[in-house]
Amino acid sequence: MAVEDKPVRSHKHAPLILFNVCVGQFIVGLDQRALLVALPTLTHTFTTSLTTIQWVLLIYDLALIGLVITVGRLGDLFGRRQIYAGGFLFFVLASALCGISQSAGQLILFRGLQAAGGAMIAANGRAVASEAFPSSQRGKAMGFASMAFHTGFLTGPTLGGFLIDTVGWRWIFYINLPIGLWGAYLAWNLLQKEKEDLKGVSVDFPGAILLILTNSLFIYVMNQLPHLGWRNRTVVGTLALSAAAFALFVFVELRSRMPILSFALFRNRLFTAAMFSLFFITFTQSAISFLMPFYLQNILHFSPSQMGWIIIASSVMIVLVAPFAGWLSDRLGSRPLCTVGSSLIVIAQFFLASLSLDSSIPRIVIPLMLSGLGWALFNSPNQSAILGSVPRDKVGTASGMNTTTARTGGAMGVALCATLFTYGLTSAGMSSLQIEAPESWSVAPDIFMTSFNHTIHVVNFLTIVSVFFSAIRGRRQG
Repeated sequence: MAVEDKPVRSHKHAPLILFNVCVGQFIVGLDQRALLVALPTLTHTFTTSLTTIQWVLLIYDLALIGLVITVGRLGDLFGRRQIYAGGFLFFVLASALCGISQSAGQLILFRGLQAAGGAMIAANGRAVASEAFPSSQRGKAMGFASMAFHTGFLTGPTLGGFLIDTVGWRWIFYINLPIGLWGAYLAWNLLQKEKEDLKGVSVDFPGAILLILTNSLFIYVMNQLPHLGWRNRTVVGTLALSAAAFALFVFVELRSRMPILSFALFRNRLFTAAMFSLFFITFTQSAISFLMPFYLQNILHFSPSQMGWIIIASSVMIVLVAPFAGWLSDRLGSRPLCTVGSSLIVIAQFFLASLSLDSSIPRIVIPLMLSGLGWALFNSPNQSAILGSVPRDKVGTASGMNTTTARTGGAMGVALCATLFTYGLTSAGMSSLQIEAPESWSVAPDIFMTSFNHTIHVVNFLTIVSVFFSAIRGRRQG
């Protein structure tokens, strides 16, 4: 049953609180994408391999996924103001340390610390917005938060490239400092200090540690699976450890007086269906995002800058449509919008799976824009449904679970996509040496396209599962 939330402060402060949340979403999206264009520069600067420097990205995902539910729950228990404002400060400090790093090892370590701040912002930001608005305006707030994140996503590569070419890669991190400090100041002054009765409140540290261990091991396996294969001892052993940690986590949580993750949340059909639909749709979206650059650059021979302009078509649609979709969900509920949105993604991915060696730019861009439209219609209403279907004292946990579900689905999507794609190349007679060298795929473009098309068709089937879960959820989120 949905829970009606009262605004955190008087209604006149709600827009400023939402603006503060948008600052947090923007900075996280900006940092995530700006760093992508710096990877070749970092490899050269630190005289290291791509295999090593990829951990600059991987460690952030591992730490974020491992921590986000825990810090969301801490916000539920001890007040959103301290955790959320502290997240900005932690992010700023870690960004400064990243900027002065003198080795790849230092940068990887400080990126892990930066992820802790990012987790505090991600888990509590949308929860702050949810609590600042009544349920009748929650969807609109989620729409603006989604727009802010994707604005950072769009700005990141361009700004990152500009900073690298002018003042150096370190400014990718230094630029976070003024934005982050401003976000911390706003959060501390806008949010009320919550007067909680902390008598009898305890933190489930064993559960938190086991959850971090479970998620980190599992995401590591998903990232390494395409490179090592299912039969590799490291993959099998790490997956077994993750399963054992999860079993122990469930055992601990079912017996904890104040668990990090309350399994009772899954008794709510709306919450459960929204989580499953989110998992499957991020699963397929990440798979497509993984394959498209190889198609555009290695087969159609677009330059990196041309490829970038093509790929952002979906994000442009999200920025334009997300606020409207959130506003509409406040009036119609999440079910019709999420069902329509996920259905549009199914259609878009069907057309992407039908691309060929001579597809024109409009033939590529239009399905990407349709996919972005579908995501915009799906995401904001789905987030509003997730946060509106839980009690107020669990909203931080729900926000953290939203992030964890999306990131986990994305990692699994990339792993399965890479496995299916390479299997297709192998079945067509490509050697392992050719498969490991994407630049050689253009020698046999027909083989690439066959595997590309089949892989997208397979993963697109899972998007239909997302349509199903979107359609069977409750009628409204409250």
